Amino acid sequence: MLLYWTTQVVAWSSYMLLLGLPTWLEGGFTARFGLVTLAMAIIGMVSSHALRTCFKEWRWLDMSIGRLLLRMVLGALILGTMAGLLQAALHDAAFPAAGSMIAGTGRRLVEVLLSWVLQLFVWSVVYVAYHYIIRSRVEEMRSLRLQAANREGQLSNLRSQLNPHFMFNALNSIRALIEEDPERAKRSITLLSAILRNAMSTVKRKTVPLGEEIDMVRSYLSLEAMRYEERLRVHFDVDPALERSPVPPMMLQTLVENAVRHGIAKRKEGGDVHISAVPEQNGMRILVRNTGHYVKGRSKEEGLGLRNTEQRLEHIYGNKASLRIFNDGNMVVCEIHLPSMDDTAQHERTELEREP
Repeated sequence: MLLYWTTQVVAWSSYMLLLGLPTWLEGGFTARFGLVTLAMAIIGMVSSHALRTCFKEWRWLDMSIGRLLLRMVLGALILGTMAGLLQAALHDAAFPAAGSMIAGTGRRLVEVLLSWVLQLFVWSVVYVAYHYIIRSRVEEMRSLRLQAANREGQLSNLRSQLNPHFMFNALNSIRALIEEDPERAKRSITLLSAILRNAMSTVKRKTVPLGEEIDMVRSYLSLEAMRYEERLRVHFDVDPALERSPVPPMMLQTLVENAVRHGIAKRKEGGDVHISAVPEQNGMRILVRNTGHYVKGRSKEEGLGLRNTEQRLEHIYGNKASLRIFNDGNMVVCEIHLPSMDDTAQHERTELEREP
């Protein structure tokens, strides 16, 4: 409200002073002329405030453009006529020697009336434009908040799909060891507990340090090594400088799990799993390579894990991250490019400005 009245006072006072500027430059500015100018500014504020009351009380801004325009014209016509007559009466009382506007030929009065009608119509146009801009901005921000909430809900849903998937696979591995080697099964349960504890701690986190994700993958592969023994050969090549770089939780775990279940487990002679992470100019590149051959659509379970990973990357990074899987000789390569933290923050700011 303070901003509204400040704008009213400054705008109408400045406008009336501008109209009186030629008189002041010609040396005709007197105290009486100054009081009349002030009175005209007050008339303008009162008239425009009355017009604003019509907008608010009768909810003109909620009407269609045609109905709104008609009411703007009628409002400016009625209030402009009243303001013009008031100015004419004030002029006749303050400057009787200048000739009467009301009792005169009528031309001067018509000019004053038309001037006020036009001024108030312009005022109403500015008022409508301002509120349409504000309303559009508010709607845009509300829409962006809803999009952000929906995106977070989808991300949580994807996480909920990943964790049970991992649990099922891990329990299957332990079940296979219980009769063969109970001691190793006990160690497997200990490793699984550590993995689950880590997984539960990341449920509400959008990203985790790469080093933390690597530790979880090492625990998982140690668990799988108890089952596959020499059939599973693991190689890590992770740049130490990337250990604190953020990555989506369970992302690398999902890719490694796919590599073991759909690559190594299906080969009698086993195979190799290579996990590497190297810095790039605008982020990092993560590679998970395993012995085998990739055929798209061969496994629904594998496809679900990859689709979930792709969707999580899109939700967090937009189009700045990428995932692709391809064959390289006798190796299946899953390659992920992740942007730097600065690029990710810029993406989130852009979403909020386009979306908080």
